[in-house]
Amino acid sequence: MTAQNTRERLIEAARGLFAERGFHNATVRDIAMRAHTNLASINYHFRSKDDLYREVMRTSFRQRSGEVAAEATETKDGPIERLRGFIRSMIPSSSADTSEEERKRLVAWEVLSPTGIIERADEAEVRSHLDLAEAAVRPFMPRETPATDVTVTALWLVGQCVIFQNFVGPARSGFFPAALGGESADQIVDTILTLALRGLGA
Repeated sequence: MTAQNTRERLIEAARGLFAERGFHNATVRDIAMRAHTNLASINYHFRSKDDLYREVMRTSFRQRSGEVAAEATETKDGPIERLRGFIRSMIPSSSADTSEEERKRLVAWEVLSPTGIIERADEAEVRSHLDLAEAAVRPFMPRETPATDVTVTALWLVGQCVIFQNFVGPARSGFFPAALGGESADQIVDTILTLALRGLGA
């Protein structure tokens, strides 16, 4: 068993426990047990529970940004298809995506019991995501459009997609009278695309 494998197991175990219980209720002892290692390995690889949590959050941001980038930047012909690609990257294609569920739970715990880690997240990990949204909407806006207006428009687009991300769970349990994400993902993408194009005047 290599040191890298141990480090990855610790991150995976910590992500699951932090998602289930939040930062304050997840103990390093439980994390070590789930990772099938000892307490000393946490200190060796991360120095503290705080640093381990920070790495879990950073890893989650990077993973999601990478997924979005892969889908949004895939070769597509024309600005409309590139816009569709970005929207598609934001809508869950499977309601059984456990990593996405964990990401949402991690953010929810931060809202309920803030640690401040999101505010300290590396700008590059958040900015790269917004850059993709800006690139998706920019072709539809006049050349002289101020950069702040492009950013606000990009944030609007991200917001519309995030609404559906957050409702996939409740919808799956019958809370919402509509199918969101999963098999209905393409329909949701088309709806957001249509509304976005109307708003952009395209």
